[in-house]
Amino acid sequence: MVNEKWLEKIPADGPFYLFQGCFINHNYPGIEAATRFILDVLGTKYFVSEDQSCCGLPEFGALATPLILTCLVGRNIDVMRRYASYVLTPCNGCYSAFHTSTFLMKDHDVAAKTEEILGKLGKNYSPMMVIHFADFIYKRLEDIVVKSVKVLGGLRMAVHYGCHYFVFEEEGLDSRENPSFAEEIIRRLGGTPVNYTAKDECCGFGMIQQVVHKNMAYAITEEKINSILDAGAEAILVICPYCLNVLDRNQKVLRDIELIEKAIPVIHISQLVALILGADTDKVGFETHSVDVKPFLDRIEERKVEFKGWSSAEVASSQKGG
Repeated sequence: MVNEKWLEKIPADGPFYLFQGCFINHNYPGIEAATRFILDVLGTKYFVSEDQSCCGLPEFGALATPLILTCLVGRNIDVMRRYASYVLTPCNGCYSAFHTSTFLMKDHDVAAKTEEILGKLGKNYSPMMVIHFADFIYKRLEDIVVKSVKVLGGLRMAVHYGCHYFVFEEEGLDSRENPSFAEEIIRRLGGTPVNYTAKDECCGFGMIQQVVHKNMAYAITEEKINSILDAGAEAILVICPYCLNVLDRNQKVLRDIELIEKAIPVIHISQLVALILGADTDKVGFETHSVDVKPFLDRIEERKVEFKGWSSAEVASSQKGG
């Protein structure tokens, strides 16, 4: 069930600081382009800065040292607060890093050492509200439907939320036991959400398990994909670039050794919504995907019903301007 208190905290129009995650910038820049396109179409004010650094999660995961994460997050907060009071991120890893850091700072010793280090840099740790971009999409879903120029045409989509989206008890949009908000987004955009038995399973990344235990990672992805295929899905919707990477690229290996019957397109929620709002297909980064997305794109249809909102020409004009 959707957490209405969390939803109410999200400002509809910003301003936001859009955190530019390393993994997206280096591997899926189309996701950031799609995210900015959505914000522009919705008239949302946001800022970015080249002064930010990595969120700190990869270093924390490798070294398991709290100060690595709290100091990097604290430094980033010092940068972001110059621009806005709220942070948006389309990455589960970055989302998890900020919230994990807040939890770690509840330890008196960690907080004291963090403030000591940051103080030498002329900075201090001051928590900010960090919002996953998928939550923002749900917040603005009615506006997205009104401004949409395309629909999913009944496309059957399975959702993978990702482990790092559900690591906090009190904060977040949906329950970790049975999340459903992304399925609602699919339904409102003209698609058909598909349930499957391995919905709660990891994608196979498991922090660094994809690197140190490849066979285990492949086995987990195999179970996930076969469960999705058995349910009759035509595409997979993810809210995390890491999950996209694993589910997309592992499929090529699994298909080559015939452990899955066929490969299925994996789409990030920013890419999906940008397309629905009229973004060109060559602007959202599908060239970086391993699994062919053409079967997915072929199912997207032009919207036939007129709604009050932006016309196709206005959307195209906004796209050129952005």
